[in-house]
Amino acid sequence: MFDLRQFAALAPDWYERLHYHSELNSTNDEARSLAEAGAKHGTLVLCDHQTAGRGRRGASWICEPGDGLLFSIVIRPTFAQANWSRIALAAGIGVVEALNDKWAIGAQVKWPNDIYIQNKKCAGILTEAREDFVVVGIGMNVMSAPTPAQGGARIDAVAVADMVSDTISREMVLATLLKSILNEVDACAMDFGFQLERLKKHCYLTGKRIKFNANEKNFRGLVCGVGSDGALLVEVDGVLKSFSQASEISLS
Repeated sequence: MFDLRQFAALAPDWYERLHYHSELNSTNDEARSLAEAGAKHGTLVLCDHQTAGRGRRGASWICEPGDGLLFSIVIRPTFAQANWSRIALAAGIGVVEALNDKWAIGAQVKWPNDIYIQNKKCAGILTEAREDFVVVGIGMNVMSAPTPAQGGARIDAVAVADMVSDTISREMVLATLLKSILNEVDACAMDFGFQLERLKKHCYLTGKRIKFNANEKNFRGLVCGVGSDGALLVEVDGVLKSFSQASEISLS
């Protein structure tokens, strides 16, 4: 079980915003319900186990109780809705820089919404927007990571504890992440250029050959970086193309 007393000592401001559950269908669904009922910017939903946790495009998120962090944050942006697409990238930067500043573990952003450490997935980010709010949901392997035998996981996974020599806890990791995530999300309208420079530094895919789906077509190419709008730049058949959305991205 998540130690609420320890978390309150580590992050008292966030503890006051916390809605904790031992089990939920989905923290994103609960956060959305709270937002629709008027929950404030920065409201936090956390659970130990999700029965219907999901990732991007409906993929499932596998996490045994006590192994990881499953949480969602209600965001009420003060900037134009046209820029809300930046929020997922900003959250990724917040996660990566918090982990690296605290533990120097070489975390990277796998565009657009995954966190990788040493070529293995550590976390996923799912943003869901409504008319006047956005929910940022994050699932992270902290104490241990699922194996391919657990629920049919298709990719190699890693936990934060696998990379840290010191003793850590889920409470410590969550307290480390939250301020960084919210600061980056709040700043992504005005400071997106600065965020992009840091994203380029932490971009897992740059220089790698990938295969992916975009606009209902399959592509293969060499990732050349991230554009000024946050889109992925890929050289496909000798032509540099920009992709603002893509799915099923894997190394080829």
